[in-house]
Formats: sequence, structure tokens, C-alpha cells
Amino acid sequence: MVSWSSTESEYRAMANMTCELVWIRNLFTVLGLTPECPIRLYCDNHAAIHIVENPVFHKCTKHIKVDCHVARQKIEKKIVKAQHVSSGHQLADLLTKSLGKLRFDFICDRLGM
Repeated sequence: MVSWSSTESEYRAMANMTCELVWIRNLFTVLGLTPECPIRLYCDNHAAIHIVENPVFHKCTKHIKVDCHVARQKIEKKIVKAQHVSSGHQLADLLTKSLGKLRFDFICDRLGM
């Protein structure tokens, strides 16, 4: 998918992850487990978190498809909570970036691997 900015890209990723989190939450409920709510959704982009937490549609977000606003809806319903994580502590880097040995070892240690 092509995005206009890194903020839009992060926002779209948050929307996709929100759908996955809601699906997992529903699966846990069917299995008789009670998931913690709100589910924390970590993001290292302050602008994307601001857009997802702000109920006002900004001029700069008009081009983002309505289906991407699912994250905002789930935050309003207190199912998901957006939380900032610094880039240095972003564990998803293991799956998305080429890492040096120190960074790789740090993330693996944090994940208990």
C-alpha cells in the first residue's frame, strides 16, 4: 500500500492491528477467557496516536479511507488504548527491519527468546 506520509502508514498499521486485536479478544471471549481491556496498542509515531485519539477529522486526514478509522472507533469504545513507545524500545523492529547483533540481542532478550 502506498501512503502519503509515515504518519498515514503508521495510522493504517494501527487500524489493521486493531482489527486483529478485536478478533483475538473475541476469540478469547468465546474460549471463556476474559482479556484485559483496554488492550494496549503501542506505536512510535506521536502524530498517528494524536490522529487516532482525536475525534475531529482533520483536513490532513481526509484522504485516509473511512475503513482505516476503525482504530479510532475502538479507542472511543475503550476496547483499545493507543500508547507511545519510543523507537528504541519498539519490539516490532525484529520483524520489520534489518538489525545489528546488539539490537537483535536486545529485542530477543526483551521478548524472552
